[in-house]
Amino acid sequence: MSSHIHTSHESVSGGFTETASDYDDAVRFNIEGAQRLVLSIPPGRYDDVLDVGCGTGWATQAVIDRFRPARVTGVDPAVGMLERCRAKLGDLEGVDVSFVEADVENMPVPDGAFDLVVCSMAYHWFPRKWAAAAAMARALRPGGVVAILMSGRGGEQAYRDVIANVEPINYRWLGAFDGNLRGQEEMEDYLVQAGLEPLDVWMETRVRHTTVEAYMERMRVVAGHMIGDQSEAEVADYVAKIEAELRARSGPRGWRYEFAKLFAIARKPA
Repeated sequence: MSSHIHTSHESVSGGFTETASDYDDAVRFNIEGAQRLVLSIPPGRYDDVLDVGCGTGWATQAVIDRFRPARVTGVDPAVGMLERCRAKLGDLEGVDVSFVEADVENMPVPDGAFDLVVCSMAYHWFPRKWAAAAAMARALRPGGVVAILMSGRGGEQAYRDVIANVEPINYRWLGAFDGNLRGQEEMEDYLVQAGLEPLDVWMETRVRHTTVEAYMERMRVVAGHMIGDQSEAEVADYVAKIEAELRARSGPRGWRYEFAKLFAIARKPA
């Protein structure tokens, strides 16, 4: 892995470790999305489950609630996220839950060992998305299923319009959207190139209204590490400018934005 990609993983994992304690409260819609993803998995028996980018464990919990697997392995590069996940799920009766600190391309898990691989709201952070799909496919047994949920292309445009006009322009944060978000055809290509058979790939786009405070908290929790390496004073000044612009553009129902979620279900040929 190149030093640039290694640094990217460290930046993301470090950011999520810092905000792990606030994560669940800030991403309620992500939790609901993970539940819908798991409900879309074909019925079957999934004794061995791998949750890639398990975060605080809400996708893992949804899988356990629906399928009651025998064994679950949660993988995440952020120590803080793993600690939260372990606190929630580490002592469940009847399910052997283990945790591994690693990124998707360096998971110390055996090939062909899992009936189901889940990746909920982590895939957009992977710097090499073809390699990530291949790594997850390798972990699957023949006939196994992979289920992915990520941020979809086209979301957050209103916010992008704001940060594109806050000077000095933060090209790192603005460019992160193009670097991370994907569409249905791109996701299908990742799956096919990894040797998987797509069963269903779809996008949900929703219009939401919220307070500026709640939106800024969400962005701090999920993307604060993308602001860059400025001093605390510079970051505070930049964030204040964004918040002021959001307030100026808000209406009677608060800040209006669109959020796109990309779902994918695929199977490894038997």
